[in-house]
Amino acid sequence: MRTRRGGQHIRLRDMTIVDIPSVYRIGESVFTKSDFVFLYRTWETFEVTGLFTTDPELCIVASRGGRVVGFALGSIIEKPRSAWTYGYLIWLGVRKSYQRFKIGQRLYLELQRRMQRLGARMMIIDTEGTNRPAIDFFGKMGFRKGSQHLWMTKNLTGARKAQRRARLHPASVDLLHPTPMIRP
Repeated sequence: MRTRRGGQHIRLRDMTIVDIPSVYRIGESVFTKSDFVFLYRTWETFEVTGLFTTDPELCIVASRGGRVVGFALGSIIEKPRSAWTYGYLIWLGVRKSYQRFKIGQRLYLELQRRMQRLGARMMIIDTEGTNRPAIDFFGKMGFRKGSQHLWMTKNLTGARKAQRRARLHPASVDLLHPTPMIRP
């Protein structure tokens, strides 16, 4: 499949091992800490290499003149004792300078086609509740809002400091008997 941008074709193809660094760098530029905290925290090289190893047929790139400009990474989920097989679109990213050329849509549709061929009866995605562009995009692709899902985080750096302070300056409380100890 090809689309023109600036006189050159955008081509969809299977991701190769040579594409992994480019895909990772695009993800780093798209899933930024300032815009998408959770996506930023979970985007790492293992996301790309792991999916390339386990589901290579669901790792697709869009390229222009040999340069990777977008990607879609997915997986098939088969539940034991269930008639349902799910296609899970895990990551979709397009270089900022190539957004608005329907590359994300083409990547999504190709991934959907491949998942259907592999027996998926339903597709699932997840994104941050504040990621309005993704919510709008997937709405246009036919997805409907599912149940509310909440991700919670806890900064352990501050917790570690508090624990260290407690060891250095023990409170005047007997942990076995919760009444305060009185010191003369």
